[in-house]
Amino acid sequence: MKHSYGLTLIELMVTLAVFAIVAVLAFPGFRLYQQNSNRVSQINDLIATFNLARSEAVKRNLAVSVCASTDQATCSNVNNWTTGWIVFVDDNNNGVTDPTDGNGVFDTAANETTLLQAHGRLSGANVVYTDIANSAVAVRFNNRGMPTVFDAAANSTTTATFMRCDDRRNTDTNPDANARAIILTASGRTRLSRDSDQNGVQEDASNVNLKCP
Repeated sequence: MKHSYGLTLIELMVTLAVFAIVAVLAFPGFRLYQQNSNRVSQINDLIATFNLARSEAVKRNLAVSVCASTDQATCSNVNNWTTGWIVFVDDNNNGVTDPTDGNGVFDTAANETTLLQAHGRLSGANVVYTDIANSAVAVRFNNRGMPTVFDAAANSTTTATFMRCDDRRNTDTNPDANARAIILTASGRTRLSRDSDQNGVQEDASNVNLKCP
């Protein structure tokens, strides 16, 4: 009759020690992978959102806006896109040009009810996602796909630079090396920031190095 034996105490301790060493060595690599994966996903999400809003504005022949949101139902009027955002038809479709039409605010009280997308809060530690060019709280696309960028005081312009940083800005030797940005042009198209001078930090629309807060 064969007997089956479990691990001895020494074998178990050795196994656990090896596992602990492997975990310690693997964790930084996994964390880096997760940080980079989050960055790519969150950059792509906002680009896709702007593309959706722009195409819907042209298709519907109505203003469509994107605004920062904390509850995924209303606009927060704050230049903090880390909390999420919404896309909505910025027109109550009553055949009359009202003050609330195309103002970059989801005016449900004025019968603006068509919510096209709601994006939740971004995951990851200490993520910062803001417009560093014009402090945008909302972007409106008209029926030709052209953007108007609003700040919290309802001042407007036509461009924006949405920069994303994560907690590596507090730990890395070069805190700005992991900053990435979406540059929204006056035509309504987007492009990614790039490191044109190869100094390890990507630049904004004016070729100035991105700088994490």
